Order: sequence, then structure tokens, then C-alpha cells
Amino acid sequence: MHSRRRLLRSVLAAGSAALLGLPLAYGQQAPLSDQQLRAAFVLNFIRYTEWPERAFAAPDTPLMLCVLGNDPTGVALGGLAGKTVKGRTIQVRTVNTADEARNCHALFFADADARRHVSILRAVQTLPVLTISDSDSFIDIGGMIGLLYLDSRLQFEVNLAVVQHSQLKSSSQLLRLARNVIESKAR
Repeated sequence: MHSRRRLLRSVLAAGSAALLGLPLAYGQQAPLSDQQLRAAFVLNFIRYTEWPERAFAAPDTPLMLCVLGNDPTGVALGGLAGKTVKGRTIQVRTVNTADEARNCHALFFADADARRHVSILRAVQTLPVLTISDSDSFIDIGGMIGLLYLDSRLQFEVNLAVVQHSQLKSSSQLLRLARNVIESKAR
């Protein structure tokens, strides 16, 4: 079971490295920085999430990845701009307010201000906005996907109840890779 998870994580990271445009040596994956690895995870969270049709105005509407705050991971997420996922081009922009966050399809919380997280999570809780952060206890305060380091490895947790409350669908493949999936009633 653990070796299968490691293999799937390796496949996800390698695929993301290619999508991020990172150079690969012959037969070898280029080492990813911590921020690039987090960006690769975010890219895969987007790849393995389905939005309701109403989330996009038209078939050619770009997928808006927003970053709240400013940290090195937020900068690495900028490298996803122009990539295509599910036939949609990813656009990346920085947001600072709940009103701006309402126009996002995916939102990465790059700052550590838990009070600000709570207020913005409340503002988007019924909207199809995939929320992701590497802040401690993010999924406990109503976030959807929380990145964390355990055993010197980047892992993630999913608050499936919040995902479903926002009318998003997470792939079963993604859920199998999660360290923890919370399925209790959304707040």
C-alpha cells in the first residue's frame, strides 16, 4: 500500500515537472525546489477536480488560479500561467480581498493569517472555488486541501465535506493519495 502511494506520488510529481516546463535529464527527473513541488501538487489538485458547468462563463473561459498573499510558493504558482488543464488555460493572479476571491476557480492561501483565511473561506464557502493552503490546520477551519510535511515528505489532507458543499468533485485517484480525508458534515 505504501509503495503504491509512493509510486503514484512520483508519477504525479514527474508529470507536473513536465507541465511546469522543468528541465529533465535523460532518464532522470530534475530535482524540484520545495516551492516547485508545492506548485506541482496544486497543479494536480486542479487536474483532479471537476467544477460545475456554471463555474465557467463559456467553453473558452480560462481557469483562474488565484494567490492570496505573497510567499515563495505563490511566486512558483506563477509558473503555471499559460498551462492547459482540461482544455482551459490557467491564468494566475494575486488577490487581496474576499470580493476578488469570489472570481477564482482555485485559490491558494500563501499567507499565514488564519483570521484572514477564515473570513475569505466564509466568503467563498458556497462557491465552486477550490481552496488550498500549506498553513497549519487549514482544513479544520473550512479549507478544502491542506498541504503538510510529515516524515520529511510533502503530503496533503482533503476536507471532502467542504469540497462537496462547494459543488466541486475530487477524483477518487486524488482522494486515494490523500493522507487524510475528512468526510463529516461541512460547517
